[in-house]
Amino acid sequence: MTSFSLPAFSRLTPKILRAERELAQMQQFYEKHSAEVAAGDWGAMSAVSSGIHNVYNGVENILLSLARDVDDDVPTGPSAHQDVLDQMAADVAGMRPALLDLELYEALTELKGFRHLVRHRYGLELKPDKVVENLALLQKAFPSFLAAVIALEQTMSDSEDHDGASGASGEPTR
Repeated sequence: MTSFSLPAFSRLTPKILRAERELAQMQQFYEKHSAEVAAGDWGAMSAVSSGIHNVYNGVENILLSLARDVDDDVPTGPSAHQDVLDQMAADVAGMRPALLDLELYEALTELKGFRHLVRHRYGLELKPDKVVENLALLQKAFPSFLAAVIALEQTMSDSEDHDGASGASGEPTR
């Protein structure tokens, strides 16, 4: 795990570690039970789907923390889940560049939809191919997401160092 220098990002470390642990445990489970998932076994599909749900929730919690601590604007209301993705895919002039590029934005939007299905359908509409597809998408998107968070923190830290301005945390440059 990379060590962050800006407080708004260092507070993300426990959330990142929880999501990484969940993803690792889910991957271990899937390695042992991939045949059951492929066969449509309800228990195996539910376990993997729940893991995808949990890791995506971790990603969304990280996005919400950044919205609060960097942008000072957290989406609320019925469209908040999509709004936070939209917000993090946009540059905020004078504050930060976009966190999510188009490919990562689209992947997270797809995972958000799958998480919604898992959360609200109780596994009754899970299809083996969709579970496996979303697991593969998460396995690709999560490392890209972490790299994007690290790159954003580095960009903001470099910007703070160069212009001597206060960072997103409001603390003076060191």
